[in-house]
Amino acid sequence: MIRQRFIRLRFTQLRYLIGAVALVGGASFADPLPAPDIALMHAADPNETPAACRVGDLSVMTYNVAGLPWPLAKKPAQALHAIGERLALMRARGCAPAVAVLQEAFSRNAKAIAARAGYPYVVEGPYLRTGTAPKGVKRNWMLGETAGTPVDSGLMVLSELPVLDVKRAAFPEGACAGLDCLAAKGVVLVTVQLGNGRKVMVADTHFNSKGASRAPASETFAAYRRQTEFLASFIAANRQPGVPVVIAGDFNRGQRPNRTAALDAAIGRLGGEPEADALRRWLTKDAAAPLARSADAETIVHRARDMQFTLDGTGDGAGPTLVPAGADIPFGTEPGGAMLSDHIGYTIRYRYSAS
Repeated sequence: MIRQRFIRLRFTQLRYLIGAVALVGGASFADPLPAPDIALMHAADPNETPAACRVGDLSVMTYNVAGLPWPLAKKPAQALHAIGERLALMRARGCAPAVAVLQEAFSRNAKAIAARAGYPYVVEGPYLRTGTAPKGVKRNWMLGETAGTPVDSGLMVLSELPVLDVKRAAFPEGACAGLDCLAAKGVVLVTVQLGNGRKVMVADTHFNSKGASRAPASETFAAYRRQTEFLASFIAANRQPGVPVVIAGDFNRGQRPNRTAALDAAIGRLGGEPEADALRRWLTKDAAAPLARSADAETIVHRARDMQFTLDGTGDGAGPTLVPAGADIPFGTEPGGAMLSDHIGYTIRYRYSAS
């Protein structure tokens, strides 16, 4: 009897470990990207910072780097190395995003992006989920929903600007579904120092996938809705008066009306503009710009997973605001047609307005 229990325990642990490796790709396994055009920045003088990089007061890049651990990594380690090296080159040219928020930085090579890039401030997301599932929320042990979090959140924030404060939390028990529950997905919120005494808060998050979680659609949506509610409560509880906020990451929303409505409600509760992610706002404002004709940009908007939202400093439109003033895509389709990840990394350049 004891031997049978031991074998069953070891089998269960192995299955959860395999599931943990499989889950971290999130929607990536289910929703491969097409291969659109590249939109990289160039300057005639390699020692000169391109004019586009000098726009605005704060630049934020969001990028799901697909840093899955072996043996299920979809990209070779060289791709993750290249991401770090390109960021280092961009930093040397004064063109790197001031803040880069990464998702799926699970593997050792993915976490090494920070060291390769050379950002002076590096913050990781939550490592564990705590608590118990709310009454009435059923948990499926076959999908690993009762197994805790064998892997961390995969969230990382790299910052050129001084980090003054850090808050982090995994989505609570019950706010996940299927294989996604094996990772401590959640949110990390940093406060960074701009010049002239100004501060900005930047949040990095990664929401529950749909089909890749292997859970029924009704349960993945229920988890998604609870995650949006948790995100809104977390930001509301930790935001500082008078400090604008950028909420960025992989929202796994897609063109799904129920997820769109849930996310819009959360952003609206915080005083933000529903359906007003920063890239869409910028492309609408500057429809004649080359980026507006980029297939990469079109893919990002249509796929509706990698997004950035802004909140003013007071939540009622009267405080300091961040207005999109530029955008670029340093991690899109490579010249040969391949991609370093199965997501596109893009940067929004914001202008800080005190009015």
